[in-house]
Amino acid sequence: MRLEKLITNTHSSEKAEAYKAFAPTADELRAFKKIGREALEIIAPIAGACAMMSAAYVARVEHVLKLPAYVVAGSLKIRDTYVFGDGRAFDGVKAFSESNSSWDGHAWVMLGPYVADISIFRTAYSENAHPLLAAHVRREFGDNAGLMVVRWSDAPLSGLYYAPQYVLSDQQVTNLFRGLQAMVTGQR
Repeated sequence: MRLEKLITNTHSSEKAEAYKAFAPTADELRAFKKIGREALEIIAPIAGACAMMSAAYVARVEHVLKLPAYVVAGSLKIRDTYVFGDGRAFDGVKAFSESNSSWDGHAWVMLGPYVADISIFRTAYSENAHPLLAAHVRREFGDNAGLMVVRWSDAPLSGLYYAPQYVLSDQQVTNLFRGLQAMVTGQR
């Protein structure tokens, strides 16, 4: 499904059109990456936190930069194999409006033509990582990668195929961000 349709479903057709027309400047893209790196410094590694980490990233980008970033949920394949999700439709309203540990997808951030994945490397380096993900990330990116920001069209060049299936609403992003804040505060 096209991302603009997913944005229309949870936001509005006006926001979808604005998203489609948006391309960050070089300065905006640098600032966007800086916010992602800062988030990684603050957030301790947490297993299965792709949605919360992406929500925190988007909340900060919207607050500081006022840029149209979205948390996108769906499936992730490495070459021809799903490592998160299975490509089938799921109920995003239900999955992100209640605690749902059974959802097996992945979440990332979209900013215009860029995909930003703030959690993939932490997940790949964890001891419970999908073996294919762990091996692929180490082979393609090494052992110390943190934030991935690439043009959507370039992600497959590294063997990663993001399949968007749902765009989180503002309220879902806020709820996930608050949940992460509570976890981070509890860790201190």
